[in-house]
Amino acid sequence: MSWLARRLVVRALAREWVRTLLTLVAVALGVAVFLSIRLANRAAVASFEQFTRGVGQGSDLIMQAEAGPLRESILPGLRPLAEWGWMRPVVEGSFARAGTLEGFQLMGLDLVSLGATAGEDSAAPQEAGPLHQTTEGFYALLQDPEAVLVPSALAAEGLGPGAFLEGFIQERPVRLRVVGLLPDPPNRPKLQRNLLVMDLPAAQRILNRAGELDRIEWGLRPGAHLADLEGQARHLLPPGLLLEPPEQRAESGRTMTAAFRFNLTILSLIALAVGAYLLFQAFDASVNRRRETWATLRALGLPPAGVTRLLLGEAALLGLLGSLLGVGLGWLLAQGTVKAVSRTVNALYGASSARSATLSGSEAGLVLTVGAFACLVAAWVPARRAALTPPVQLLAREGGPKPVRWGWAGGAGAASLLLGAGLAYGLHPSPGVAWHAYAGSGLALLGGSLVAVALLPLLGLPGRGLRSWRLRLALRPLLRPTGRHGFAAAALAVAVGMASGMGVMVQSFERTVLAWIGSSLRADLYVSPLGAAGAGSHHRMAPATADRLAADPAVAAADRFQMLPITFRGRPTFLGAGDMGVQASRGGLILAAGGPFPGPLRALREGGTTDPGVLASETFARHFGVRVGEVLELPVPGGTRRATVRGILADYGNERGSLILDRPVFLAWFQDAQVASVALYLKPGESPEAVAAQLRRGHPGLQIRSNGALRTQVTTIFRQTFALTYALEAIGLLVAVLGLAQGLTGLALARRGEIWSLRALGATRAELTGILVLEGLGVAMAGLLAGLGLGLLLARILVDVLNPQVFGWTLSFSVPWGFLGLATLSTLAAALLVLIPTARWGARLGADREVEEGA
Repeated sequence: MSWLARRLVVRALAREWVRTLLTLVAVALGVAVFLSIRLANRAAVASFEQFTRGVGQGSDLIMQAEAGPLRESILPGLRPLAEWGWMRPVVEGSFARAGTLEGFQLMGLDLVSLGATAGEDSAAPQEAGPLHQTTEGFYALLQDPEAVLVPSALAAEGLGPGAFLEGFIQERPVRLRVVGLLPDPPNRPKLQRNLLVMDLPAAQRILNRAGELDRIEWGLRPGAHLADLEGQARHLLPPGLLLEPPEQRAESGRTMTAAFRFNLTILSLIALAVGAYLLFQAFDASVNRRRETWATLRALGLPPAGVTRLLLGEAALLGLLGSLLGVGLGWLLAQGTVKAVSRTVNALYGASSARSATLSGSEAGLVLTVGAFACLVAAWVPARRAALTPPVQLLAREGGPKPVRWGWAGGAGAASLLLGAGLAYGLHPSPGVAWHAYAGSGLALLGGSLVAVALLPLLGLPGRGLRSWRLRLALRPLLRPTGRHGFAAAALAVAVGMASGMGVMVQSFERTVLAWIGSSLRADLYVSPLGAAGAGSHHRMAPATADRLAADPAVAAADRFQMLPITFRGRPTFLGAGDMGVQASRGGLILAAGGPFPGPLRALREGGTTDPGVLASETFARHFGVRVGEVLELPVPGGTRRATVRGILADYGNERGSLILDRPVFLAWFQDAQVASVALYLKPGESPEAVAAQLRRGHPGLQIRSNGALRTQVTTIFRQTFALTYALEAIGLLVAVLGLAQGLTGLALARRGEIWSLRALGATRAELTGILVLEGLGVAMAGLLAGLGLGLLLARILVDVLNPQVFGWTLSFSVPWGFLGLATLSTLAAALLVLIPTARWGARLGADREVEEGA
């Protein structure tokens, strides 16, 4: 760094430490939020992909059924494929740890065969600990029907060889014994922590899945070609089976979670977007305060490019320092954020057990670049203006801030709002494509920020007719607002607009879901295996257990529900089954199409297996473009079956959509009597709490919840899902409020001469503080009013366009006036907290009239 740069940059930053600190905080917060969401997304998705792979790392081809399990009896017919490589049959299930009900993925592999291919695939078990001294002894231990292998990450927590894991599989209590560790092969992702591996026959026994497999994996031998293996495999496969490479399986997981992760990333940019306004304001103020310096340098012969380099160097330095702080803060935020992201991924898409996020050099480099680039962009216009303005104009007093053209801003803002709304509502791309909604929202944000500038003179008008000289002086600057006023109001408008828009959308979503729950959940008790939660759960209840529950003397009717993943038209979704007779007489499902309830359900029951029908969730109907009356070819074991769509069902349980069959049809097609849950309708006069307590004593492996308890749990999960959204919005508002403090600092400096004159005329510091606070509150009110209007428009786009387009959910729009009122009061309170100390500082400004008065 040159002597001149040290004098003009470093000393200026130290002298103006308040501005420097605010700028560093703005950059650090924006970078930290952006980084934390990136790290959390990456950790959660990596865990989800590990769940889809398990220890199948190293396989080149995967075979699975389009619906239902594979039959082990097909293995002899696949032996000719041994010419190209090894074959690994896999069965999967779920294990819930006792006490915490922490979920584990239980995987059954042919470990003897796996050990034989250890030279070709390094997923063979690792011998560790005193329980075995020889390979023969180790494999003898695996004959124990409750022996498991665990990853090294789990062993590090005290669950190494010799330890026991107590918990539940299906609804049965089990006690598993750890006999060895799974290796972490070099140059491959580490195995997920919550993975348990058993020998295939033992896993099939403990899961009650004799003769069943979930998939078969193949790995190529040296010199073999994947095309040859795939071609021969397709020739040998019976109908209804799929072949895909592991990469496609992982890509399906990334695709399923893409919309969720993208929305979080957009939210994480709030702080950066709002911070951009603050950064421009800070650099513009700093450049204007040092006009005399730039004029002197130009007069001494420094070319415009030299002035530009000095100012951009200062911006880059601030960007790098702020980004370094943001990297550390972002990593800390990610450790808490990853749990919220992982919980949502687990609930909607499949198992994700990420507990922490790791920071790579590439991620740190990216955010350092983003932070520095944001500062350079914010400083470019002030730097070029200072560099290209003649020295005489720089030295002139009238070279200070000029009023903004607020009329032009209002017109441009209104046009941008209209264009954004037209773009969002006017186009209708295919399901899953929502660029028009995001682009329309971006134009709305731009329009809202411009409208905030146009509101400033309107808020200053009342000051003309007031007798109080304090109010007149406080509101007079708003009549001819400068860029300082405009940027502070615009930043707050963007932050309030994003926060209120998301808040209204979430409240609308919550009310819609609560109404759906109130209509759909009408049973007295809901029973499921312990630990059965999330889209990746394999927990099921034995048919005999469901029958005993239904036969209880206190039970009037029972609705057995089952759900399994299928592949329909090349995309993953769900196929479920319920008792349509019970639902038609006692339920209250909300139908979006197909006729009034319970007509479509009775049609399903009456059609039976001769004229089978199906209910499609609204999400399924949007994603696959199906309508009532359409005949679908549904995958079933051994082929396909035709079913007619009888109705479209409102359902907010998952994003992938689902189809619902009547249970007798499902049993006839799939021969699978297991159930995921049972809804119990009690006889009149029976107490749900008493019956639940009695059933818990007889079924310790079942989770039995009353109607009220289940509704409370669903509401809690819903609010936990959006807790991260509120945190991101709060950080964006914090950055915007810091922008108010930065703006008021510059405004006080710009009015230094006026403040000195008022003090000379006898005004007290308290009166001067009040004048500056009121001016700042006027700016805050402009941003707040524009932000609330902007938020309502954004909420409409989110509810009417984005949610149906991306997630397939139709929401009822409602304005939560209480929430908006609380948000308004909170914003004003936060503004006062930063405005009062800033105004008190401004009221103490000295009388040095020779110092430039700023922009």
